[in-house]
Amino acid sequence: MGGTRADRTRASIDAIDRQILRIGAERAWLSGDDVARLSAMLGVHSAAVRNARSDMLTIRGPIWRSMEAVSKHLVDRLCPLVLDRFDALLPAGDKHHGHRQPGETSVIDYAETVAAVFAWETSVGKHVLLRAAIKKRLARVAAACVVRIESHLGFENDADIPDFRRLGREILRAEVAEWAFRLAGAPEHSEAIALRAGRVARQSVTWAARVFERFRRDPDELSHFDAVATVAAVDELLLVILHVHESDQVEREAGSHPFVLTIGEQALQDFVAGLSHMTARYLQIAEQNLLEGGAPGAFVMSVLQVLERVLRVERVLQPVLATLGIELDHAATVKRMLAMRSRLLAVLGTPRASRDHAARLEAIDRALPVVGS
Repeated sequence: MGGTRADRTRASIDAIDRQILRIGAERAWLSGDDVARLSAMLGVHSAAVRNARSDMLTIRGPIWRSMEAVSKHLVDRLCPLVLDRFDALLPAGDKHHGHRQPGETSVIDYAETVAAVFAWETSVGKHVLLRAAIKKRLARVAAACVVRIESHLGFENDADIPDFRRLGREILRAEVAEWAFRLAGAPEHSEAIALRAGRVARQSVTWAARVFERFRRDPDELSHFDAVATVAAVDELLLVILHVHESDQVEREAGSHPFVLTIGEQALQDFVAGLSHMTARYLQIAEQNLLEGGAPGAFVMSVLQVLERVLRVERVLQPVLATLGIELDHAATVKRMLAMRSRLLAVLGTPRASRDHAARLEAIDRALPVVGS
């Protein structure tokens, strides 16, 4: 290869510059290959700059021009593009529309691209305006995430109940946002989002406990409807509860007093107590009306379906409850369910048998495996 070592170094840096400057120049989003190439090229560029600085003082001019060209491309084009797409694809952001272009990379990759830019800047020397501009934009996006999460605290009184299906989705979105900000090198925003998501989850569990308590005190049609609406979203309800438990574990690790319940632990205890009382009340209703026809019989079928979901919640929560010293008496519940099953089997062999009785038996058979019969 011809030319001096300095010439070869200049040519190498120029080639790296051209590759970096092409990324993001033609469209308003990046592919996975773009992200991988950019991260690699920024690493190669910073290494080349460091080597040239130490070994070849005579080419400092080209080095500075290279740094300025790359920095300008990052400031004017690439960082705005990355941050726009990060904002648009972030599940908990205010601009989220869930639409990725065909072949576009993920929000996590955009976050890692931000981190790569920070690493490049740290390596080649401070460019305060670049870092400050990125931090400012990330702060705005994080603030929008916090506002969206806190919007779920807007219940005015105990008569309102949270939509656990929606809450479950929002908590998953918040967890993605928390992870993305941490990857992007903004742990302060990640912690703020985690704090708000934990607060919403704890408050939601408290509301659910009140729903169960209302049904226990006054098991009318309205309180039954609220209880059914709460446990119907069983998967999302479990997700919210487990998020509370995880948040409290973090609080414990941060130094919470070992003999004092956290707010989340108290909420979980209240939730479990309400759930247990509601389960007992539903079992009582089912036992009293198990063989009835008409409206009471129809209500029994609804009760049995709710019991199946309630028992599933209790089963999944067993490991969590064990850490709090709470035990659910599954044996007693199974015993009562088996007794109802025996009553239905006895009726099915008589002229009194009906399709409703068979349907109730099927409902009990579905519920029993949930509690480990």
